[in-house]
Amino acid sequence: MEKLYNFEQARNEIEQISIESKYDEEHISLAHIGTIETFFWERNKIQQFTNPASWRIVTQGETDEDLEEAVFTIRGMIHAKELPPLKTKPRISAHKYKFLRQGITLVGLGTPTFTKALEAIDHIHSQFDRHLQEGTLETQTATIRGDGVSDEFSIWNRYLTPSREAKGTQAIPFLPGVDPTGILRDMAQENCNYTYVHTEDNQVHYFAALRDAQGNSKYERREPHTFRIGDIVEAQVSFVVIPVKGGRRKMLSVLRSLALIKGNFKKTEKEIYPSEAPMPKATSIKRRSGYTNETSKHAEQKKRRTEDMCIDSK
Repeated sequence: MEKLYNFEQARNEIEQISIESKYDEEHISLAHIGTIETFFWERNKIQQFTNPASWRIVTQGETDEDLEEAVFTIRGMIHAKELPPLKTKPRISAHKYKFLRQGITLVGLGTPTFTKALEAIDHIHSQFDRHLQEGTLETQTATIRGDGVSDEFSIWNRYLTPSREAKGTQAIPFLPGVDPTGILRDMAQENCNYTYVHTEDNQVHYFAALRDAQGNSKYERREPHTFRIGDIVEAQVSFVVIPVKGGRRKMLSVLRSLALIKGNFKKTEKEIYPSEAPMPKATSIKRRSGYTNETSKHAEQKKRRTEDMCIDSK
């Protein structure tokens, strides 16, 4: 990939779209949250829930019950991915189905905005740490710092939630392209001792970002198998703290949606073969893609609803 991939062009694209996100009033950009930190925490707070047991960042509505979970955006290049659909049923015991997940690892290729986004994630972790009993929150492992170019951020979401952890939460069908052959649907109910549900909290939406004739952004749905390593994407993520063994707490980076921004950063033949030697002939491969109705990601994925969760009243 390194020989064929135009890293410089991809790096410039990541930085440009991340800078433009500063002016997107519909989303909370991790790259720019540092400039609105005080304002953000005036409008948002950390709320504890009992069903499922968790702590989440929420925006308070007009009433105490009217809460919306804050969803953040980050832009980068897909460095690694584990996306649906499953090709075969995993050979694991039923009690481990809750560990099956879909997700990606992003890199920023050394862009300043990606570095700022990782710093914002560290800040969010520190806010949770301040909210919880001292010493109980584990060190966050979603981000890996290297030399800047190799900095990483991993975002995941479980396919299934154990039924005992989702009491009162409505089960929903899998989105098209996530479980086309019903492997996950059948796994959820195959063992009476370990039953599972797929809920809104498990759902990940997939899009492609396009521009209309007037230059306005719009989002159309995609199936998850169309994403590739090397694609420039916008990911929406929420941060959730859950209880783990020994009275400890752990912050999760939960994938909510993934939108393809640009997916072709192959170098030209002249860039790969700068000499005058004969260049290998390129093979043309046809790919079929089609779109149906336009879908507004702003309307569907701006924030996650928390209506089905039970607030801890302590």
